[in-house]
Amino acid sequence: MTAALLALALAAQPAQAGRLPPAPRELYRIAWHRALAGKTLGEVGPLEVGGVAYDPVTRLVVAGTRDGWLHALREDGSVAWEARGDGAFAGEPLIDGDTVYAGCNDGRLYALVLTTGKERWRYETREALGTRPALAEGLVVVASLQDTVYAVDARTGAWKWHHKRDTREGFTIQGAASVVAADGLVHAGFSDGTLVALDAASGVVRWERHAAPTGAYQDVDSLALSAGRLYAAAYSGAVVALEAATGKPLWQVELAEASRVALVGGTLLAVSTASVVALAPADGRTLWTARLEGTPAGAPRLAAGRWLVVPAGKGGLRFLEPSTGRLVRVLDPGTGVSASPALDGRRAWVLSNGGLLLSLALQ
Repeated sequence: MTAALLALALAAQPAQAGRLPPAPRELYRIAWHRALAGKTLGEVGPLEVGGVAYDPVTRLVVAGTRDGWLHALREDGSVAWEARGDGAFAGEPLIDGDTVYAGCNDGRLYALVLTTGKERWRYETREALGTRPALAEGLVVVASLQDTVYAVDARTGAWKWHHKRDTREGFTIQGAASVVAADGLVHAGFSDGTLVALDAASGVVRWERHAAPTGAYQDVDSLALSAGRLYAAAYSGAVVALEAATGKPLWQVELAEASRVALVGGTLLAVSTASVVALAPADGRTLWTARLEGTPAGAPRLAAGRWLVVPAGKGGLRFLEPSTGRLVRVLDPGTGVSASPALDGRRAWVLSNGGLLLSLALQ
């Protein structure tokens, strides 16, 4: 997409919802953009769900794309390095120190030198890894799309343990919950609606609880962890909160087709196929509800300490007012935004479904 066409597409966005009042000020300007993955022959409705990571020390932006490439770019948009996998990178990369960890749909977990892209090691799972890895007790832990959690040594890539659940019969929602870890436990959610806490060092099950209401699709596809509480979104119709250490239920809120949860600025954000709902983490009380025009995609995040940004697929990246949920702006380069952006102060990096990476200066 040329700069002129991109400018026209972005300039047209506010008119996308003519009933909206004008934004109080310019929320962002585009510092640069770079095409990372183009449309392939016969491809209809491309999706980039991998997400973007940013390292403030090296000032590198790392993004995986559906064509099997992992890209590292400098802050000026120039390419630092690129590494090739044999499948789509459909999970957000994890940067820790001088290493970037990335799961790939080719079944491999890759560990690369952050500054050069040189491969440190790879671990073969033979299952699609479409989730963000997590670190726990010197291990890298990642969930597959086939209901397995793998833990390998972060330094060497050597297998330490894995936890496998029988995949639920029938149809499930595409995707899986990224694991979350703290206090010696790894928490995972599965397509049968079960939540499990695993000992980080050994993989032993510490507790297990079925959290999803009865329904056709009981998938737990998103988790959030904070202050000793575990929050989960179950597609069959609920957002639940449990004690992270014991699995004791704390509260449950009905929300049809709940798909994403995230703790943002002291508020629990839940995203369904129809709405974005702000909940009080302590008791699940609803603070506000906003209609979602689009589909649930990446997790909501807080941009520049001022705006909630919610990836909504073909509904674009939606900027909401944190106190009310009021929609103030939509960023859509023409193909929508499904991946969560990377944020650092007043900067953001957004990957469009068309494979265009945008660097934003937030106002």
